[in-house]
Amino acid sequence: MSVELLAALEAHDRAIRSGRPRDFTFRHQLRHDFESLIWVIVYAMMVRRKTILEATDPKVCAEYKDELNRLWGVHSHTNLGNCHGVMIFIGTNRFRTIVEDLLFPDPLEAEFFRAAMVLVRSQCDGEQITYEKLRDLFHAHVQKAEQANLPTLASA
Repeated sequence: MSVELLAALEAHDRAIRSGRPRDFTFRHQLRHDFESLIWVIVYAMMVRRKTILEATDPKVCAEYKDELNRLWGVHSHTNLGNCHGVMIFIGTNRFRTIVEDLLFPDPLEAEFFRAAMVLVRSQCDGEQITYEKLRDLFHAHVQKAEQANLPTLASA
């Protein structure tokens, strides 16, 4: 879910709990779907990494599962929004090396994650994720994977 939708749901839930319910006026737009696609891809990348670790390094896998649960094992809009905020922060902060050290040690995946979080952050700051921006993000990283002779969904 997009950060903006999560914030709207959180505000709506808070209003209901406080006894001051109001109409839910969130206007869904295509840019929210583009952001949601980014979150789905990040989640799929993390699950793929967990699956690889299960077969290759059970000790690191246990640590990775803990991190995966902290970032995705949430049961409310507020918690998911907070977790998205954490991922945006670590993805856009060059001093937070957890991206390369644990989440995405593959340099191409880490670079994609960081670029994706910059795009999400820009939307949080008032810009919009457009089709062109999303296309450019994927195109740039598919090209890098192809240059590294790695299989991609585009070549499958």
